[in-house]
This record gives sequence, structure tokens and C-alpha cells, in this order.
Amino acid sequence: MKNVIPLIVAVVLALAAVYMVSRMLVKTDDAAKEQQVSVVVAARDLDAGDELRPGSCTFKSIPASAVPKNALKWENVSLIYGQKLPQRIIEGDYIQLTDLQLNVSLADCVETGKWLIPVTFSDPALVKMLMPEDEIAIVATYSENKTVLPVAAEGAAPLSDAQIAAQTQIKQNRETVVLFPCVKVTGLASEKGNFRESGNSTATIFVSLPPRQATILLAAQREAELYPVLRKRNDASARNRRELGSVNALTFEQLRSKLETNELPDVTSPALQ
Repeated sequence: MKNVIPLIVAVVLALAAVYMVSRMLVKTDDAAKEQQVSVVVAARDLDAGDELRPGSCTFKSIPASAVPKNALKWENVSLIYGQKLPQRIIEGDYIQLTDLQLNVSLADCVETGKWLIPVTFSDPALVKMLMPEDEIAIVATYSENKTVLPVAAEGAAPLSDAQIAAQTQIKQNRETVVLFPCVKVTGLASEKGNFRESGNSTATIFVSLPPRQATILLAAQREAELYPVLRKRNDASARNRRELGSVNALTFEQLRSKLETNELPDVTSPALQ
């Protein structure tokens, strides 16, 4: 009898252990099936007064039920760029809205001696993926009208005003130039009135430029189609507009002049049949 009691106790403990393990496995399986949410966490130890920039934050995926009330979703991380931390945050800790003072206005983002202006691009595809602090080049494509006057044949009588007016031609040439080789994105326009959030459908961004350059960019929006080109941050190359040149009809004429004219063969290859 004395040997039976320890055996019974061992069996009971084993059953209890099996039950606890099965419960843990069920919870783990439920957590795996639950929707995951990416929240913003510190990518490294951040001290009080540090300014949050790309690289100081990263994301952590956790179950939706475990997301803290004031946690910031990774999709909205651009909201906190440019903000200063009031307290120290350890690497891996959540960066919560309560840790920040999100009372920044557009005026707070304007650099001294510069003007902040909106820029609307003809193609919003890249703008949707831009974030504050990204660096871009602004390329302009515009039309140039050239008047071609008729010339009288050698030995013929001079053309009358009516003939000149009737035979005068207006040729339109398209030209593409780099307007600004490097501009930093200050913010992105949003239908909700937010300027720090990326992923909007708008094609408008905000940039900060010296007054003279800001005036040129404002005028260029009336005269040309503008396109953004993404640059690598802090890349010092290709910042001289003269080195980049322009693209016009002569560019393609010179391109064609250096190429042989291809002709299709009489007999097509099997791959083309």
C-alpha cells in the first residue's frame, strides 16, 4: 500500500503537467492565429532630449490584443520624426504617444532663412511612399515654342506680310531639366490636414527653400510638369545642375545618330514564329 500512494501521486502530477502544457500550446496557437500589429519601438537606447529620426525607431509585431493603449503603429511612424523625447527610452521599449508632445505646426518645421512651400507633382506614385526627411531631386519637363519664319527663294521677290503670316510655323520643343538636384521633404499634404504622415493619395509635399529658390519653384509649377526623383540620404554626389545637363530633341537626334538602323530579317527565328 505504501508503494501505491507515491505511484498515484506521480500519475496525478503527470496528468496535471500534461494539462498545463496543452493549455499553453492552445494559447500559443491562438496567439499565432491572432492578427499581428506592428508598433514603434526604440531601435537603440534613446536619451531625454534626443530628436527622433529615421534609424532611431524600428517596429515590433505583437498580437492585436496585446497592443498598449497609447502605442504608435509603425504605419504612422513619420508622425514622430522631428519630435524630441522628454524622457529616456531603452532599446526595444514602446514609443508611445504619451511620451511625445505632438503639437508641432508647419511653422515649427521651417528652417531659419527659408520659406516653406507646397509642391504638387504630375505623378503621385513616388509621393505616396515618401516620408519626412527624405531627399529628392525635382525634375521639370516643359514646352518651348520656337517661331520659324519663311524665307524667300534665292532670286525671288521678297515675301509680303500676308505670305509671311501664312507660312510662319510654330514648332514646339519639349525639354527636361533638373530643377533642384537635392531638396529635403519637410512634410506631406494630407486630406486630414496632417503633414507628417506618409502613404496619402495626394501628390503634394512641403519643402523648405531660400526665398529666391522658393519663388522659382512656385513659378515652375505654372510653367512645367514636375516629377520627384528619390535620392539616398546625405549623398553628396550629383548636386551640380550643370553636370546633369538637359534632355531635348537634340538629345534623341544624337542618340539615333550613333545607332545603326535595324531591319527585320525575311526569315523569322523559331522563337518568333
